[in-house]
Amino acid sequence: MLKIENLNVRYLGRSKPAVSDLSMTINTGEIVLLAGSSASGKSTIMQAACGFIPHIIPAEISGVIKLDGQVYDDPSTIAGVACMVQQDPETQFCTETVEEEVAFGPENFRYSNERIRESVDKALASVKADHLKDRTLSTLSGGEKQKVAIASMLALSPRLLILDEPTASLDPRSIGQVVSAVESIKSVADITVIVVEHRIKDFIDLVDRLIVIDEGKLSLDSHRGEEGFMVERDRARVPPDYPSPKDREDVPIITVRGLSLEIGGWQILDDVSLDIRKNSVMALMGENGSGKTTLLRHIIGLQRIQEGEITVCGHRMTRSSAIDAWTLGRDVGFVFQNPNHQIFEDTVEQEVLFAARNFLTPVTKAEEAITEFEERERLKRFVHPHCLSFGQKRRVNILSAYSHEPQVLLMDEPFAGQDQANVDAIASMANDIHGMGKTLVIVTHDPDFARRFCTDVAVLHEGRVVAAGPVESILDAVWRNLRGEARDDYQGQS
Repeated sequence: MLKIENLNVRYLGRSKPAVSDLSMTINTGEIVLLAGSSASGKSTIMQAACGFIPHIIPAEISGVIKLDGQVYDDPSTIAGVACMVQQDPETQFCTETVEEEVAFGPENFRYSNERIRESVDKALASVKADHLKDRTLSTLSGGEKQKVAIASMLALSPRLLILDEPTASLDPRSIGQVVSAVESIKSVADITVIVVEHRIKDFIDLVDRLIVIDEGKLSLDSHRGEEGFMVERDRARVPPDYPSPKDREDVPIITVRGLSLEIGGWQILDDVSLDIRKNSVMALMGENGSGKTTLLRHIIGLQRIQEGEITVCGHRMTRSSAIDAWTLGRDVGFVFQNPNHQIFEDTVEQEVLFAARNFLTPVTKAEEAITEFEERERLKRFVHPHCLSFGQKRRVNILSAYSHEPQVLLMDEPFAGQDQANVDAIASMANDIHGMGKTLVIVTHDPDFARRFCTDVAVLHEGRVVAAGPVESILDAVWRNLRGEARDDYQGQS
């Protein structure tokens, strides 16, 4: 189905190639897991296979790529054979409703009305999303959006379906929905599926074959039952060993009381009350859309209070008495969910030093952090942040958010889209910051991380706090729900 011979890809402005002399063959009907660390070249290979490189994404490319035995010249003709679901489904949505979105591709290929209806129904049924047909996309959960994105590609009846990190920012229940969708696709005749992931445990029991890419080269190609496959599967199931933070103080540094927010008839937060204690590491957990990010935005002052009150580091905020974000920003740092959303300087050095200079605080520790970053990443401080890998950008985010040494650091899903090496590096940075007597609030979907690294946990569901307290006091039933261990919700390995 896919044959790649001697593929080389080098992005413009980069001296090192992203993919080097890579050759591989994937057979019709296989379900393949394409794994590797961040920036290893996984997505680059698939973007080249779909024609995005070099026709949409500029890059120097050489080698031969054949789909179903044929070399194609442009992405529009490839789309009838191979379809790729992007990491963030929202970036590829073009319409407002589920039915419209799944019909969009067939309409562009000028299918008849009858065939379009049949394609939409069949595609939604294949991912068990028939019940979503009349829904508006904006009302869907993360897992539901990913299922619709997959269905929109299946509606074109592709011979090859590529899923690029489909679970990167999803909660355990939504991950279960996507895993279930991929499992159901296995029954579709003559379709080949490639799942691109750096965390393989969710899909390893579904696939026929594991291919690992390392620094743009083929590192492992192993079928189910073979030694390499089994070794990687067992390794993926071993929980990471995170450092354990020291005990927190029994004094609240953040208090939230009766916080509610309604937008357009939707109750985003519903009477939220929560204490976050000084020098704690609070894991903020819950399904996609449960209100976690909205709560952080209130704490940092980016969302005006509609009802209730918040006190942060002595700053009291109500509907009638807001504190501007600049004042709060001196005491509270914020790491956004998307690394690109808070990068705006031209060099790593300027990015990391910005907050310290802005708040007129000493830059000594920030300068030390920049030097350590250069040595660890083998990069110069004058490189543009947008030239960094996803994981490197995230670490720059944390350094810049903490350069002025605030009392509290809020981190919104810092592990999303990160491989385990980057997760370990971020956890190490967080542990160092906590060791300085600072308070951390970390939005995460990983119960293992929360249980091993954090001192406290708060669980949100549909805008309400349904459980909160020290990690050891959270009931096992809550953890099972977070991990999606109920078979009806999650067919993968817990």
